[in-house]
Amino acid sequence: MREREDKLQEKAENATLTWDPVKGGKRAWVCFDDFKVYDLGPDADGHRFAEIAKRMMSGNYYPPDAVVFGGRFRKEGRELRAGDRVVQQAPLFGKLGGPLMPSSAEIYVAEREGDRCMIGYVTTSTHFGRGIWLAELIRSDGRLQLTVQSTASPRSWLFWVGLPYARFLQLRARRRAVEEFSRFV
Repeated sequence: MREREDKLQEKAENATLTWDPVKGGKRAWVCFDDFKVYDLGPDADGHRFAEIAKRMMSGNYYPPDAVVFGGRFRKEGRELRAGDRVVQQAPLFGKLGGPLMPSSAEIYVAEREGDRCMIGYVTTSTHFGRGIWLAELIRSDGRLQLTVQSTASPRSWLFWVGLPYARFLQLRARRRAVEEFSRFV
């Protein structure tokens, strides 16, 4: 298992970026542009913000049944930072498990200050898709708000062949993260 993770990390670090966080990237004829804002409820004392921000910055944004992040940041016992290459592994059959489908991305923003936390990544040549993803958590007036925005196009033949299912898994991962964050009390 450890050997596999090391190989995936090496592959991630040698991959080229397929999207630029400023200039953008090549859009396929099918491209999903998402912008969602979620009200995560009250947080009078900031405890929920602290817990969710901690998950975001530690690479645990998604629950394990959706996507698991790995990378040097884990081995070094630190939070994510811009420039980190992460290996994302998603179970092919979602909550039912199945083989883990690895891909990689580069973190282009990882910030937490005051009542705001933001992480974002762009895809690499070892990712099934091509695009950019950003999540921003804000605590304002005693409430939490999560904004998630992304642009995703198929890049691999596997994504193209399984387009409806790939999109289902993508949306499921987003939904599962929001569900988990809503449970923090």
